[in-house]
Amino acid sequence: MPTSDLMPTFATAVNTWQCDENDHLNVQYYTEFGQEASAHLLAAMGLGPRARAKLELAVRPTEDHIRYLREFRVVESIEVRSAPIEIGDRHIAIYHEVLNRGDGALASTIRCKLESDRPWPADFARRAQAAMVEMPSTSRPRSVGTPPLPDVAFSDAAKVGLIVTGRTVIKPAECDERGIFLPRCQFGRYSDAAPMLWNHFGFDRAAMQERQEGTVVVETLHHYRQPLRAGDPLTIMSGLADFGDKILRLVHYAYAAETGTLAACSEGIGMKFDQKIRKIMTFSPEDKARLAALKLRF
Repeated sequence: MPTSDLMPTFATAVNTWQCDENDHLNVQYYTEFGQEASAHLLAAMGLGPRARAKLELAVRPTEDHIRYLREFRVVESIEVRSAPIEIGDRHIAIYHEVLNRGDGALASTIRCKLESDRPWPADFARRAQAAMVEMPSTSRPRSVGTPPLPDVAFSDAAKVGLIVTGRTVIKPAECDERGIFLPRCQFGRYSDAAPMLWNHFGFDRAAMQERQEGTVVVETLHHYRQPLRAGDPLTIMSGLADFGDKILRLVHYAYAAETGTLAACSEGIGMKFDQKIRKIMTFSPEDKARLAALKLRF
């Protein structure tokens, strides 16, 4: 099946409160779009929440890969179209295209991986197989996932150079109907950690704002290891895996603070952004010397 036959699975519009200092949609919301579009796709193939409850089937996300191709701004309308790209005994990978409904332009691509606690029902597996598409090569991971992020124990995090960028408690409003921390809210913790991390790299975010300089993320990859629940204390530790003339490979590790369990990890490709001319900026030799000294020691 060609990608032109993707199924409409999600539609919304951008709100002011969803936008960041660059006046565009914050990256965390794409995670929500992908997860909700996945829920609609499962329901259309006969495995919605009521069907799963009847079968006593639990489904959870294990990975999100997102490429950000074009900005969304306030009041612009969004549509997501989706299809399975892989189906196994207990897992499914779903491809999403995020479109600007105003002009039809492709704004983002998302690949969500979901896992069931038991084998898929045969009818659902047949429907998913029949609906499968080939994901475009341009939507596959480009600058993330290679090499894969290692699992870092909480006790070793500081030793490899990770710093604490967030200490919070998970709120009930940030959880789904089962009380499990939502992927979008989890990514929100990484987004909130970014200013502290950029400051750690020697870039004064307040001074950057005065110069009308911001930061953007162009690609992210999120791994969900263990579910977190309302009331759990959460510690985010972050650092720099690598860098180039214009890019930083940023990483975040989410730990359940009470037990030290690694709950999730994420990596993203970040850049400095000139808000006046809306162009990516190049790091100076001084910038790169600082960054080299701060690279993680995996």
